[in-house]
Formats: sequence, structure tokens, C-alpha cells
Amino acid sequence: MFDEPSSYLDVKQRLKAAITIRSLITPDRYIIVVEHDLSVLDYLSDFICCLYGVPSAYGVVTMPFSVREGINIFLDGYVPTENLRFRETSLVFKVAETANEEEVKRLRHYQYPEMGKTMGEFTLEIKGGEFTDSEIMVMLGENGEMFCLGLDQRGDPQEPQLKTCFTIKRI
Repeated sequence: MFDEPSSYLDVKQRLKAAITIRSLITPDRYIIVVEHDLSVLDYLSDFICCLYGVPSAYGVVTMPFSVREGINIFLDGYVPTENLRFRETSLVFKVAETANEEEVKRLRHYQYPEMGKTMGEFTLEIKGGEFTDSEIMVMLGENGEMFCLGLDQRGDPQEPQLKTCFTIKRI
């Protein structure tokens, strides 16, 4: 059993962990993975069971579904075989191209300046820009530490005192 094996791993490490876990499968061995990263879950799984309930009251595990069906049930918040809704609203991913241009202009709230950082032979250049609070921006790479600690708002390098990395999240 693996409980969130991809937590705190970068993209390359997540793939290696998933490959390692899949390599453990044999005809007489079951592997159970609890995972919240849908891309890792999609890669790792042969079947998916959704878990839902109320803390300190009850918990339910659905029957196994195909990977596609299980992920869609989780996103929809509804189990059709049991005619049961475990979440009031569905989780929906909206594509930016479908947004009304006027709505996008109205939602623009954040701007960031042009910045850059050089470490050894590696150079990162970021063009100034803007984003709305309805967008999700993702930076993928082997190690994101430099991206969260290495620059101040003006783009000037800063030497971190601790070797830690954090990301501010708003919910």
C-alpha cells in the first residue's frame, strides 16, 4: 500500500516513482495506491475506487471502476451505479479559449515585472506579463527550488538562508 507516493516530488521524480510502483505488480500481488494527483493516478491505475464520507461519522469505498470512469466519477461527484451524489458541485476544468474576451479583461488583477536569474550556465528569463485569478499557471521541472527562493520582485538574486522551498496557495 502506498499513501500519496507523489507528494513533494517534482515531475521527473513522480514519473520514476510511478514506474517503480508499476514494476512491483505480479499476477498474485495487489497494489493499493492512495493518490490525489490525477495524472499520476491515471498512469498508475488499472482500476479506481472513490472514497467519500463524513469525518468521525462514516466512510464509503465504491466498487472498482475503470480508470477513465473512476476519474470522471470523482470529478463529477456522483456515483451512477449507486445513484449517489457525494459532492454538491462537479469539479470542472474550463479552457481559456472559451472565455469571453470582455470577461477576461474584467478579471485581470495581477501583473508581474520582467525578471531574470543566472546560475552557472543556466539562465532563466521571464517576460513581464499579467494573469487573472481564473487562470492556472504551471512551471514544470526537475527542481522548482530556484523558482521560489532565488528572486525578489525586482528580479535581483537573493541567497536563501535555509534550503527549503514553499509555494503560497490560496483556497
